[in-house]
Parts: sequence; C-alpha cells; structure tokens
Amino acid sequence: MANPQFDVTPFLTQVEGQHFDRKSMLEGPPGAKRARDRRELRRQAAEYVAAFANADGGVLLLGVEDDGSVTGHQLPPEAVDALLAAPQTRLDPPQPPGSTVSHDGVELIVFDVPAEDVPVQLIDNGFPLRVGDKTVRARETQIAAAKQQGMYESWESRRSSCSLEDFDRKLLARARSGAGLSALSDEEYLLKRKLADQRGSRIVLRRAAELLFARHDPDHSNAGVRVFRVIGTARRFGPEHNVEERPRIEGSLPQVLDEAHEVVSGLLRRPSRLVGMRFQEMPEYPDFAWREALHNAVAHRDYAIQGSGTEMWLFEDRMEVVSAGGLPEGVTLEEVLRLERVHRSRNPRIVRVLVDLGFAKDQGEGIPRMFAEMEDAFLPRPEVEVRAERVIVTLRNTSTLTASDRHFVARLGNADLSRQEFRALLMAHRRGRVDNAALRSVTGLDTLRASHLLRGLRDRELLTLHARGGDSFYTLTPAVREHVSESLRGADRGELSDGSGGAARADRGELPADRGELPADRGELPADRGELPTDVQRMIDGLGFRPRKERLRTVIEAICAARGWTTSGEIARFLRFSQRNLGGRHLAPMVEAGRLVRRYPDNPTHPKQAYRASGPEAPSEEEHHE
Repeated sequence: MANPQFDVTPFLTQVEGQHFDRKSMLEGPPGAKRARDRRELRRQAAEYVAAFANADGGVLLLGVEDDGSVTGHQLPPEAVDALLAAPQTRLDPPQPPGSTVSHDGVELIVFDVPAEDVPVQLIDNGFPLRVGDKTVRARETQIAAAKQQGMYESWESRRSSCSLEDFDRKLLARARSGAGLSALSDEEYLLKRKLADQRGSRIVLRRAAELLFARHDPDHSNAGVRVFRVIGTARRFGPEHNVEERPRIEGSLPQVLDEAHEVVSGLLRRPSRLVGMRFQEMPEYPDFAWREALHNAVAHRDYAIQGSGTEMWLFEDRMEVVSAGGLPEGVTLEEVLRLERVHRSRNPRIVRVLVDLGFAKDQGEGIPRMFAEMEDAFLPRPEVEVRAERVIVTLRNTSTLTASDRHFVARLGNADLSRQEFRALLMAHRRGRVDNAALRSVTGLDTLRASHLLRGLRDRELLTLHARGGDSFYTLTPAVREHVSESLRGADRGELSDGSGGAARADRGELPADRGELPADRGELPADRGELPTDVQRMIDGLGFRPRKERLRTVIEAICAARGWTTSGEIARFLRFSQRNLGGRHLAPMVEAGRLVRRYPDNPTHPKQAYRASGPEAPSEEEHHE
C-alpha cells in the first residue's frame, strides 16, 4: 500500500536514534547484493515497530543503507504485502501496517509508528523497547509504568483551553515538514503526535500543544527562559550586587529557544581556542554543548512546577543551566554521568516535536555529544547536580590543555592532517592510546570511518597498532614519541614557544651553533647569509612532523635559494631531519628534476658537496671545478 503523504527526504540524512532507524533489505558484497531472507525481514520489522510503540513512537525505514544510500528491495508483490502486514500479524495488540514510498524511482518500506497506550508484545518473544538507538527487552510492568507517568500523569498531557485558532500555523507546518508529514493537515499531525484527542467531530488539545504552538504566551507563569550575567565568579548582594538580568524570554517553546540562542550568543566571549592544529577565536563554550544543555532544560523540566522555570547563569568562569524539577522518575544521576542512553521522558510529546522542529537530537544522543564537544574544545567535562526540585548543568570555560599538549601541537605545526586525524594523535598523546570507540566519541565519526582514519595514520607511520581483536588500540610510534620528547627537553631549556600554536625557531632545532659562524666549507659566503629570511623561517615553522613530500621539497628549495650553497647537514639541522634520509629521498631527486644544482656535479659524494636552487644564479663551470 503506497503512502503519498509520507516524505522520506528528512530521514535519508538523519542519525539513528530514539525515534528513527533504517535497515537495508539487501545483503552480500558490493556488486553482488541479494535480497535478505523474507522471514527475517518480517520478524525484524515487527520487533522494531513494537519497540517504537512501547516508547514514544518512531519511524522504521527499510531499503536504505547505513551510509544513507537508497537501495530499495528485490521482493515480489506478495512478499511486500506480507512484510507490510507484519505489525498486524505478529504483534499483540496489532499495530498499523507499513506502507511503500517512492524516492527517485526506488521503492522503500516505511513504518510510521505512533506511541501505543498499552505495552505491545512481540508474539512469543516478549516486549521490545526503544532506548536511544538500540532495541532492548523490557518487562511489561516497566513499560506500563513509564506510559502511565509520561503519557497520562504529566503536566503536558493535561487538557488545554486553547483552540487551533490560537496556534501558529507556520510553526505547525515547520514541524510537519521536519517529520516528513507535510501532506497531513495540522489536525492530523496533532492527533498523530498525541498532542490532541478526537472527541466526536472535534479535537481537544493538550497542554503540550499549547506550549509548543501557541501564538501568544502559553497559560503558564514560568514556561520561558531567564538569562542572568554575573560580573565575577560568585553572586554578591547588597552594595556589591553584581548580577545583570536580561529581559524575560517568553512565548511558545520554539520561540523561546530561538530568542535564547540569540541572547546568549551575544553575551559569550570569544577567546583563542585550539581548533584543529591552530588557535582561533571561538565562543568560550561550544555552541552545541550550551544549546544542548538549554534544550534539555526546556524539554525535560517539570512544567507542573510553576513557581520557577529555566534559568541560564553566565559567570566569568562557567555557565549554569538550571531546570525546574529533578530527574525523571527511573533516571539516576549515575546513569547520566556514565552517558548511558536511558528511556524515561517526563514530557515525551514535547521531546518528539522538538525533534521534528530540529531543536533536539533524538533522545540519548545529545548528552554524550555535549560531553564530547566539551572534550573536543579542551574544556572540562560538564557537571550535573541534582538538588531539590531542580537540575543544574555546569559548563566551565577553563582550558584543560597542559604544557605538554601545547608542545605537542607546536611540534605538529602545519602537518598535513585533517582535524579528525589531529584529534586522534592528540588523544594518543594525552591518554597514551586511542581506539575506535574513543575516537568516535570526540569526532562523531561512525565505526568504519574511524577505523579507516586510524589505519591511515598507521600507514603513515604515525600510529602503531596493538591488535587485541575487539579491544585493539593504537599508540604513537616511537619516532613521533621521540619527536615530542625532543620538544619537551627543549622546553626544559626554555627553547620552545609559549604554546600559542606555532613552534618557535629554537623548537625547530636552530640552536645558536647552527646559526652563528658559517662552517669552514662555506667560508666564502658573506657572514650575513647565516640567517634565514623571515618568510623562509615561517615556512619551516609550519612544516610539522612528517610533512608531505612536495611541501618539504618546496621549503628545501627556499632555503637553498635564500642561502646559496648549503650542505645537506645544514639543511638537515634547519629542518631537524635525518641527513642520511634527506640526501637520497629528496636532494638527489630535486637535482634530477632541475630544482637544485650541486656544487660538485661530477662528484655527488664530494665531502664539501652543497646545493643551491637552480635559476639565474646557477653556478658556472668555473665554480664547479674550483
């Protein structure tokens, strides 16, 4: 049965989570794909539909690969019909059947699952439950208790006195589009998201719908956000009062979040932060981290508490986001701090619509990423504190970069590394090791991409693999460790930069002896040729560890152009490279390519051999044989 009302487009790039999953209907190697077993497809579809129905609803899309590519299916019509009917034939109570949708001429299977009012059983195989991006088994009593609390007893489920005429139709259209349900009417969308109930020929709205879509302020005394700025690190009172309160932010929840984003963004300072391998001006807290803290406070607060609301306190050294109410029943602080994905939502209707609107990540994804974003910005882990009738999330802005970290960054310089590759190396330096899971946590890469990145660094001899099956990990290679150790020894002698992001000259090994009087074999050159021009020195400082061949050769050519005749030993000292490797790997090929000329071309191993850039100043025959 085709469903022209459902638009799959928003889901092709969506990350799997609490309300969405995708599965391929094919198996086998690339170029030789075949249809998956039909019975297994029906079983899997029924299991996922039950899991979504036992949680807050969701979408199961079949015919899409993990990377988002659309591959469709190879089933005959009768097998498709049996698959669509699986929620009716394999679940108790039966759930709505699936439907087919077309994308670029490819047929897909979609199960758009509403939240069920009672526990749903997979016949003969228990009660599946969706938790984050996983499907787990749960007890019937556990599911029933969660539904009773979240779907019937919460403040958001109560009846609203508003009518559809009081709602922002543009905001409703935005929510429908984000959910892939643009073809539905506003009333149909509200009913599907359990924001309204059918009562004969009319619908009765719930409080959640009012909070989300009211054109005017919802009937709640503290549904908005209050923003405070504190001059200092502690609040003071009386004559030393140091708190500035911004105007209250009120309206529907999407309006409140939009305005809060604008207000707080304008208050944040922009210190120099390490981004990739460079220090740049960045907001003092990562955008995703503080916004996620705010979104969670708004989405999961207890709206039955009307005497206080959501507050944001900006101190000199930290940001505190305060949410009214404690943690939802069944959720512990220990689970949150362990970054476990738990399924307990005080306001499941609000959360689902904020996901449709793009404000919230699927439940369970946002908090781990908030912690990862803070780590990625070299800031302390977020702190979560549960007090009487409130939860406080604290983000601190003091960098966790150590002197050792700064020296490591300086030594890498302008190495040809992507931001993720740099993070992998820095993690190996800071922790002594890096593995696939740890890298995924701070980069957002999937398992395959993280594995490919780590193998690439191993192939470039930057990481060493320690194969342990599922517990495999990587460490810095001895060469990289020695390179860093040299840097730290130089720091002990005061020869390194101040850690501002680039290595100082001494960090490159240009010690006074290297740059004072010229060696005997270069005595014919003027003494003022011993210094390198500033632009060439910058090129050296930006090379980093293990630079690409072409970048290194460009710098060698620049050195020889600036200094005239230069020995391989002198070039090696400037670059802190191995003289033995430099000659065979770079100097000889550059001579053959016409980029350099030898002082003694007829005797490549001459003890006073030197090199100069080719061009107008190329040596004469007389110079060759002096």
